[in-house]
Amino acid sequence: MARHNPDRHSPDMSVLGPATRVTGRVSGKGALSIEGVIRGNVSVTGPAFIAPGATVEGDIEAESLDVGGTLTGDVTASGPIAVRAGAVVRGELKGAEVSIEPGSRVAVRLDTAFELDLSFPPTR
Repeated sequence: MARHNPDRHSPDMSVLGPATRVTGRVSGKGALSIEGVIRGNVSVTGPAFIAPGATVEGDIEAESLDVGGTLTGDVTASGPIAVRAGAVVRGELKGAEVSIEPGSRVAVRLDTAFELDLSFPPTR
């Protein structure tokens, strides 16, 4: 998943700026960049981004999620979930793949499909 660049928003991306505080449900079509605070659930059809310094207290449903800020809640994504260095995440993460960078703080339950190779290497 590409790292979110807050200086380059696409035309189909909604942006909740750093001075924005929302209490209640946020939903919409397309991408969402969260740079402020949301206290409530989020549901979007495109990718969602939580910028460094942003906070979400609620569940998120999105195509994918890139977390650089603080998230307390459960995530359901059809695509990848990326937790960046410096992020703080508490909740359950359900996605096609989940990556957690060193330097992030997480207390999560992971729900993702993966392959585990339990074969032993050949002995000499």
